[in-house]
Amino acid sequence: MHKDFKFRILCYFFDSHWDFYIYLHYNSKSTSNLNFMRSIIVVLSLLVVLSSGCEMIGKKKRAEQAAIELKAKNDSIAKAKKKAAALKLKKQKDAQAKKEAIKKAEEERKKLYKFHIIVGSFKTPEYATAYNNLMGSKGYQTELITNNYNFKMVSIGAFKSWREAVTELNKAREAIEPSSWIYIRN
Repeated sequence: MHKDFKFRILCYFFDSHWDFYIYLHYNSKSTSNLNFMRSIIVVLSLLVVLSSGCEMIGKKKRAEQAAIELKAKNDSIAKAKKKAAALKLKKQKDAQAKKEAIKKAEEERKKLYKFHIIVGSFKTPEYATAYNNLMGSKGYQTELITNNYNFKMVSIGAFKSWREAVTELNKAREAIEPSSWIYIRN
C-alpha cells in the first residue's frame, strides 16, 4: 500500500446486521495516488452496497423467525382451545350421565318404596309447600307428591311393604295428624 495513503475499515455487528465504517486519510498531491484512491473508493462502495444485502437477509430471517413463532403461538392457542372444548364436552356428558343415574335411582326407589304416609293434601301448591316445610322443620323426611287430580300431597315416609306403612301410619295418626292415610304410588 502507498505510504502516504491510509484507510481503515471497521466492521461492527449490531442487531443482526453489519455496520461498516470507512476512514480514509489521504495526504498526497500526486494524480497517481488520486487514481488509486478513486479505485479504493469504488471498491469500498461496492463492498458497502453488497454488505447492505446482509441487512436485507437479516430482515428476511427475522421475518421468517417471527412467522414461525406466530404460527407456533397460534397452534398452541388452537390446541388449548381444542382441549378446553373437549373438557367442557366431557363435563357436560358427565353431568348428563349423573342426572340420568340420579333419575334412574329415583325411579327405582319410587318402585320399591311405593307406600307413602300422607299427612296433608292440598289443591293450592303454596299451602302444600308451606306444610311440607313445617313437617321438615319438625324432623320428618318429607316429599311432595302430585296425584292424578293435581293435588299436592305431603308425605312423611315411604315404605316397601304395606305392613311397614300401616305401622308408621298409626304412629303418624297419634303424633301428627289423626286423618293421615296411605297413598300407593303406581
